[in-house]
Amino acid sequence: MLTPQGERPPHGGRALALAAELGCAPDAILDFSASLNPLGPAPEALAAAREALAAASHYPESDGASLARALAAHHGLPAECVLAGAGATEFIFLVPRVLRPRRALLVEPAFGEYRPALLQAGVAVDAVQLEAAADFRLDPAVLLAALRPDTDLVWLTNPLNPSGTALARELLLDLAAALPPGVSLLVDEAFVDFFPALSVVDQVPARSNLIVLRSLTKFYALAGLRIGWLAAPPPVAAGLAAAREPWRLSTPAIAAGVACLQANALRVATLEAIPLLRGELAAGLVRLGCRVYPSAANYLLCRLPDGAPPADDLAAQLRWQRILVRTCADFAGLDGRHLRLAVRSAADNRHLLDKLAGLLG
Repeated sequence: MLTPQGERPPHGGRALALAAELGCAPDAILDFSASLNPLGPAPEALAAAREALAAASHYPESDGASLARALAAHHGLPAECVLAGAGATEFIFLVPRVLRPRRALLVEPAFGEYRPALLQAGVAVDAVQLEAAADFRLDPAVLLAALRPDTDLVWLTNPLNPSGTALARELLLDLAAALPPGVSLLVDEAFVDFFPALSVVDQVPARSNLIVLRSLTKFYALAGLRIGWLAAPPPVAAGLAAAREPWRLSTPAIAAGVACLQANALRVATLEAIPLLRGELAAGLVRLGCRVYPSAANYLLCRLPDGAPPADDLAAQLRWQRILVRTCADFAGLDGRHLRLAVRSAADNRHLLDKLAGLLG
C-alpha cells in the first residue's frame, strides 16, 4: 500500500539496485539489510528450479497444489490446512482482504507490510508497543487487556522482526487459548526455521482460531523466487483458496520449494552455524559500544552508542563501500539510532565490524 507521500514502506534487500548504481556485480554487495541464510541457497533447490525451466512454455499449476501437499506431508499437517503461495507476503494481504476482520491488534515493532495490508482491507488497527528497555518481551496480560469489544484478529511475528526476540511456544498457545470466542491469532513464522522449537504450526489442525504464515525465502535464501505458505483451519484455508488469483507460483518456484524440503544437509549446517555466527557478530557490536538485543533469528537489532553518527548517515557511508544495512526509524517504537543487521558469514561479519569501527571511532 502507498503511504500518503506515494512511497511504499521501506524494506531492505536492495542489492541489485545498489550494484547497478555502483556499476558492480550483485555478488560484490554485502547485503546486511536482507536477513537470508548465509549458507544458502540449497543446491537441491537451485537444481530443481533450473530443471523446471524446461517446462517454461507450459502453464504452471494454478494453485501450487503439489508444493502445498509436500509441505503438509513434511510438517505432518492435513492437506486441507495448507496453501502455497508467492511468498508469505501474498497471504499477508490475502488474509485481511478475504477474512474481513473488523479490528486487528498488532504487536509492534513489526514488519512494515502488516499495517498497510490491514488498512487496505478496511480493517481498524490497534497496536501493543513492545519496549526496547524490556528487550521487547511480550506480556500476554497486556495484550489481552488491549483487546476491544470488536477486535477479532491478533497479529504477531515469532521470532519478532526486527528485534529477533523469541516468543515461547507455550506463551503463544496459552494466548490462543485465552482469546475470547471469535478472535483469531495470526502468527507470522517467517524466521522460525532458524529456531524450529518455537513453531506452533503443528497446532493449527487442533485450534480453530490459529493461522500461521511461513516462508521459504529466509532459511533457504530464495528471495528472488517468492515462495511461502500458510496453515489454517480447513474452512479458513478453503475460503482463502477460493479468493486467490490463479498461477501465483511459477513452475521453477514450485519445484524449488519441494526440493527445499529435502535439503537436510543445509538444514543441519544452518542450525549449527547461525548461533555461532550471531554470537560473534553480537560480541563485536558490543565491543563497538552498541547495545545488542537478544535474538533467536538470523539477524540482530542494535542501538548505536551515544555520540555515534545517526544510523542513516552510517548507512549512507557504508553504501559507498558496497555494504547495505537496515535502518529502523520506520519501525514503531524505534528511532534513528537503531540498525538491524543480518547474520552473514564470519568473514563478512568481520568486514562489517571493521568498517563500523572506522565510522564510529
